[in-house]
Amino acid sequence: MRATENQPLVSDELLTELANPTYRQQCGDFDVETCALLAAALPEICTELLLWRRMAASKPAALAMALRSDSIESRLSDARRVIGAPGAIDPGALGVACQSLMRHSIDADERAAASAVLAEMQEAA
Repeated sequence: MRATENQPLVSDELLTELANPTYRQQCGDFDVETCALLAAALPEICTELLLWRRMAASKPAALAMALRSDSIESRLSDARRVIGAPGAIDPGALGVACQSLMRHSIDADERAAASAVLAEMQEAA
């Protein structure tokens, strides 16, 4: 697995998974493949995070505008609509909605609730 200009080594899906570790993962219990991936990907993850932090510190307005684009607002609206729908919610749609909230919401409580729902879904599976 190799990062390219358009394709990062660590996908958004993997980052989402790593951001919501299972109990075993929180205790440091990873399989051999995941340990190897984390060892290889850690420099890229840290570099990207440092770049975002520098941008946030030096150009907070530009960063805020980029993060609050119309596309992100649309995703947030769709996610909130799915979660607030009456009746039963398709588990796949609920998972996507929670991931969108975790990735894009500026509301810490909303992100925490979405994370909790995803964790419960993982444990139930």
